[in-house]
Amino acid sequence: MEQQPIVARCMVEILGAPKEFIAKSLQEHVDKIKKDGLDIQIEKYAEPVPADKLFTQFVELQIAFKDTGELLDFCFDSMPSTVEIMSPEKMELDMAAFEDFVNDLQGRLHQTDMMLKGLQAQKQVLDKNAINILHNFIKFVCKTPQSLEELSKFVGIKSDALSTYVNNLVEKGELKKEGQLFVRNG
Repeated sequence: MEQQPIVARCMVEILGAPKEFIAKSLQEHVDKIKKDGLDIQIEKYAEPVPADKLFTQFVELQIAFKDTGELLDFCFDSMPSTVEIMSPEKMELDMAAFEDFVNDLQGRLHQTDMMLKGLQAQKQVLDKNAINILHNFIKFVCKTPQSLEELSKFVGIKSDALSTYVNNLVEKGELKKEGQLFVRNG
């Protein structure tokens, strides 16, 4: 028995700037979906709207998917904000097809989890390196005595936020405080 298509209404959103860029990017994404062979029956674009300093835009797509695997692929690739199944009203899946669907879902979730863990590890390394660079820059500037306000102007970080880093360097003995001035130790 041939499976009838799964027809779904999906909302795909984009956030970014400038307004023209997000409109073009969303159109290119839909063009790629078509090129990949999905049967898009309806596409309705909303106008981009401001969202803080960025813009957001969405497209409503009605797509006929060959099977649950194609629907799942679309969901992972396009990350729609909503998916409304229009038809069929009921589906019958044999256990092997359902098992394949669940295993594919699990595989993608594990892949996403591994990517996220890798990005978190990279972020930790980048954060540590950024703090080391900041510390080195503070120590370089403090070859001559500097007030927190002067350091703030050099470094480009507000005094209240910078004080944590400067005090950390004082605690480590890499800077010393002389009155209201900070100077490199040694």
